[in-house]
This record gives sequence, C-alpha cells and structure tokens, in this order.
Amino acid sequence: MGISFRKIEAKTRLINPLKGFIADEIPLEIRFDPLTGQTGRIFNLQYTPPERPDLLNMIQRSKDIFCPFCPEALETSTPLFPKDVIPEGRIRVGQASLIPNLLPLDKYAGVSILSHDHYVAIEDLTIEKMKDAFFAAHTFIKRIMDLDPWADGFYIQWNYMPPAGSSLIHPHIQVNCGEILTNQHRIQLESCRTYDAENGRSFWQDFIEIEKECGERFVGETGSICWVMSYVSQSFLPDVWCIFTEQSSLPSVGREELMWFLDGLSRILRYFYTENIYSFNVSIFSGKEDKRFRINAKICPRLLPRPIGNSDQTYFQTIHKEPYSVNPPEAVCGKVREIFHK
Repeated sequence: MGISFRKIEAKTRLINPLKGFIADEIPLEIRFDPLTGQTGRIFNLQYTPPERPDLLNMIQRSKDIFCPFCPEALETSTPLFPKDVIPEGRIRVGQASLIPNLLPLDKYAGVSILSHDHYVAIEDLTIEKMKDAFFAAHTFIKRIMDLDPWADGFYIQWNYMPPAGSSLIHPHIQVNCGEILTNQHRIQLESCRTYDAENGRSFWQDFIEIEKECGERFVGETGSICWVMSYVSQSFLPDVWCIFTEQSSLPSVGREELMWFLDGLSRILRYFYTENIYSFNVSIFSGKEDKRFRINAKICPRLLPRPIGNSDQTYFQTIHKEPYSVNPPEAVCGKVREIFHK
C-alpha cells in the first residue's frame, strides 16, 4: 500500500463569545501516523507559549531540598552496580557519571548525569555539554548487549526539567535495557515489518524520500541522520522525529553517529529556546539488528500552558492514549528549519 499521510477533516460549530457571540466554526484534523496508523488530533490555534517562569527560585529550592547528583553528594548518596554488571560500580566519561536508577523501568536501568553543574539552561545544552553522558549511556548499552543475550530493547531517554516529568533539576538522561519492548517500540517494529512484507521495501527509506520531496515537514540532516516534524505529534506542540537512516541497533552505532545525533538535537533545542520552551522529553528506540527497523527518536517540547501551572497532558493523552497538538507541524517547520540550518 505504500506510505499514506491520511487525515480526516472536521469542524465543530459554536456561538463564540470571543467574536461577539456570532456563529463560528473551529476546524480540526484527525491524522493517522504513516508508520503505525495510530491517530492524533491536530488544531491550528493562535497559541504562543507563555513567558518562562522564575526558574531561579525553582533551582534554588531544588538545591535546598538536596541533590544527590551534585559532586559533594554523588559518591555517598547514589548506588553502585553489582560487579557482574559494571565491575567499576559506575561508568565515568569526562564529567558524566552513570549510576543505577533507583526507579528501574527495566531489568537494566541507569541514570547518566551530564555534568557537575546542578543546572544547565536549555540554551547551554551544546554537543560538548551532552556528549559525555550519551557516551556513558552508549557504553552501558554495549555492556548489557554483551552480558545478556535476552536483552532485546535498548533505550536512551531524557526528562529535562519538571514539566517533562523530571524529579531533579540536575540534568541527567536515563538508559533502559531489557527483554520486553515498550508498547510504542513494539508497534513500530511490527508496523515496519508489515510494510516490508507488503511492499518489498523499507518503510524508512520510502518515508524519508517522500518527506524530502514534499518538503512540508522535512527539517534537515546531520550526517546520515534525518530530522522531520512528526505528521502526528505526541505532544501539545509539534514534536520532531529523528531517524538513523543506516542503523537499526544502538550497540552498533559509532561515536561519530552519536555526535551527528547530538548536533541535530542541539539545533532542535535552540529552536525550543527561541519559543520560550524550557523543558522537553527525548526517547531513542532501538532493538537488536533488524534490517527492517531503524533507530529513531522523538523530541517532544513540554510546557505548562498557562500561568496557573496546568499540565500539557490531559485525560486524552493519559487514558485514551490519543495525543493532540494545538499547532500543525507544517505551520512551524519553516522556523525550525531556519534555526536548524543556522
């Protein structure tokens, strides 16, 4: 059947007090993800993220409460890996330290602390600032790959700042490895295998070719890594989809490719900064070698939409598993692309 960018257009009618109680219509789209078929709702609202809150107070409160990731507490307040997993107890690369996660989301779970700094602003998340933590996470993944032949899923994830779900200000990424794939990873894997079986071609190659030709959502490339705005966003504001066009498994990725990823990620974060977005999620999906799959990542902006501090996640996302975005990806792609190529 090939790649399909399917959508259903609809309108809601109402008497609008914002326009003098005249009859009005609000359009919406129900879109179908071209890989998985999962649906999401897209609006085109005049929404601008609010000004950043007073982060200085938040940062100081987090220091006063206690931070186990700061250098003076790290050695005595964080756990060690068993010697049969990580003989050294912790993995250290430059300023980064990778330690066990006390809230393990998988059989093997680590936290990679970016640096000694308690707070790193989003505009300061450069390649140099991020690379040690990602290299440590990659080292952990390769060790687990060698240690456990049953490990099938490998993930690098990031909750940056409290709106994204982080319980600590001190910047850190999480790495999870285990036998059972996450729901989203399993759906991706099944979908690209089905596409290959039905079409005799790679979904990823076809998808990238079409997005480049269309141009509405294509952002750019860093090395062999492709960046596009997601046709169906997983977040309140449009998110970005990153695809490693030549790799299907993180253990096989070289440092050069990780640097290409961090190069693109730093460019996306520069865009977030220009839009007053100071929080985000990242998830990198990877399994074992499979020519039908490609490593891919989602970079989702997160925010508190109004000054009252309400979450950008509602019953629709948390219970119905149905995302919605207040802006279409096509409406913001031009600005993302402009900053990406600066």
